[in-house]
Amino acid sequence: MNAGMESFQDFIGDKHFFKIPVYQRKYDWKQIHCQQLFDDIIKIIKNDKPHFLGTFVYQRKQIMGNNSFDEYIIIDGQQRITSLILLAKALYNSMNDDDDKEDILYKYIKHQSGKSIKNKCKLIPTEYDKNIFEKIMSHDNFDEISFDAQEKSSVIYRNFLFFTEKISECEYSAEKIYEVIPLLNIVWINISDGENPQEIFESLNSTGLYLTQSDLIRNYLLMSLNYDFQEELYKKYWLEIEKLLNSSEKVENFMVQYLIVKRKSDSVTKGSKNIRLSNKNLYEVFKEYFRESDKNVEECLNDIYRYAKFYRLFIFNDNDNFDNLSALEKKFYELTYLLDAANSPIILMYLYDRYDKKFFDEKTFINFLDAMISLTFRSKVCGFSGITSQFAGNVILRLDKIKNLDEDSFWKTITFGKGRYAFPKDELFRENLMTKEIFLTIKSSGCKYLLYSLEKISERSAELPKYSSTTIEHIMPQKLNENWKIYLQTKKDVSSYEKFLHTLGNLTLMAGKYNFQVSNSGFEIKKSEYEKSAFFYTNDLKKYSDWTSIQIQIRAKKLANIALKIWSLPEKYNSSTVDVENIFTLDSDFGIFTGTRPAKISIANNDKEIKSWYEFLREIMKTLYTLDKNIFKQIIQKDNVPRGKKLFSTEEKNLLRPIKIDETFYVEDAFDFYSETILKITKVLVENFDSVCGTNFKEEIWFTLKN
Repeated sequence: MNAGMESFQDFIGDKHFFKIPVYQRKYDWKQIHCQQLFDDIIKIIKNDKPHFLGTFVYQRKQIMGNNSFDEYIIIDGQQRITSLILLAKALYNSMNDDDDKEDILYKYIKHQSGKSIKNKCKLIPTEYDKNIFEKIMSHDNFDEISFDAQEKSSVIYRNFLFFTEKISECEYSAEKIYEVIPLLNIVWINISDGENPQEIFESLNSTGLYLTQSDLIRNYLLMSLNYDFQEELYKKYWLEIEKLLNSSEKVENFMVQYLIVKRKSDSVTKGSKNIRLSNKNLYEVFKEYFRESDKNVEECLNDIYRYAKFYRLFIFNDNDNFDNLSALEKKFYELTYLLDAANSPIILMYLYDRYDKKFFDEKTFINFLDAMISLTFRSKVCGFSGITSQFAGNVILRLDKIKNLDEDSFWKTITFGKGRYAFPKDELFRENLMTKEIFLTIKSSGCKYLLYSLEKISERSAELPKYSSTTIEHIMPQKLNENWKIYLQTKKDVSSYEKFLHTLGNLTLMAGKYNFQVSNSGFEIKKSEYEKSAFFYTNDLKKYSDWTSIQIQIRAKKLANIALKIWSLPEKYNSSTVDVENIFTLDSDFGIFTGTRPAKISIANNDKEIKSWYEFLREIMKTLYTLDKNIFKQIIQKDNVPRGKKLFSTEEKNLLRPIKIDETFYVEDAFDFYSETILKITKVLVENFDSVCGTNFKEEIWFTLKN
């Protein structure tokens, strides 16, 4: 490595050819940065003093067949060099003198000599920016008409236009601004061939150069390769991934979920702690994954690209025409867009990989999707977790052990969860639909999805109105006018108003030319509007003579029973001896267990009947000891137990009623702790074990109480 200081004009001299490597992010300087650069140049005019522009880091390559030219691969400085050349071109277009124009053209913009590169731009941006940059550089005079809408949306175009406008508004002429450009000084650092540009690049990033996690992954994969191979793989794979997903945010989200699929877990060990894989630690986790895989760079990129094509199938927006989607795509739309199941693509990518390999047919895939849709919607209604990244990782881990995946085995896998990860049973789902303030729980969008889904299987005779034109209507209005107040007083139902206002029975769908001025009118007037509706369950309201809490509850029960047919759960997985509301975890409020006894404990899906709280603690200790006896012995040395009490010992004689775990370890089977103390001891032991091991064992424990 060697370094030096010179003017930017000398640095970009006629014998230098600058190239932005494929592993760099696209040009993205904001106008605030361009404004600062322009202001710095104006200060030079006013103060007549040089200005330090910053450091440029590059790797020098000699151009084959042309010994007089060098190619500079820019590792740090692409934003500044691109902006300065855009400014130079804006100055060129603003000048009138032909000699001045020619001078700035060949000093900063194009090469004047060299058979192979004469009149070519001195800078070659990334593939993403290349076309618009060269188009701006090739036009002698700027004309907005020559650029289409997509070109005008690029940062290159916007910043060039910004510099053009700043020059036209400036108190100094373009010629005067150009005169002081030689006073811009830089420090250059040339990396020799023997040095690792990737390490230098990461070091620069850690000291302030902002790159996304996906930028770093791309660089990590490509920078170790020779430049020609970098370009080949970038164009073949990474550029196609960016085109597919269309934003760095989507690329990053995809990469997080891709890694969960591949690792079959969202768990990451950091030091002594166990954390979740996220956008923040994506790069470090990816490096570890790649190092441990048996793939080379191209194999890895090819696999990422393949999964990106799957992932793209799960991305929708408001402009997508639902009617034009295939049967399979409609299910993706329902799950990922209408239900906003953000982590469902983790499972979907895994399933699509198997589907693509002909492990099962489309009909089976649709049935899998119906199960996921049912889990997601029931969880939203009941306030359960649904498909989290942790749940998705566990599902994939279980699915991967099934050789011949069918509907029954998928249902068995998707219903494995306990506690807040459980698949809500019919009775709980029905009860929540009937009694919950569903409009507040799942919001207007969720209610619209619910009611529209009910309409799709109704006895309607008319064509269903478009989903996009549909709105939610409160039958008993959210704001009571005097007529409604008098009506409810007459029916002696005023006290029930707030309780039932936002429940399912009081909600219906409206579309088309509904007169919303009628929405606060009395029930008889509203019925005349409902009778015009093409929605079956809205039209059906004409049959009701009154509208009070009684009718609301009757209608809610009817709709809830129909909902069970749409978001279904097979009977064999619906029956359970365990009441969902009676399932507790080590994160529960321990104070509520005073005077209770446990009935069952589940540890990593191994269930056991127990009779007492000391048996509860004993089972946990035995399990932790079996998992890793050295770590368990390490964590019990900490002050986890009240003074004067012994729960474990290496000698039998030290305990009142010892139970032998192995030849050198015993646990106590008799003590007088309260339930709250036992649970606190248990929680600390498990959390310490997780912290040392980097596991998430606590999440695998739940228990129930005796009735």
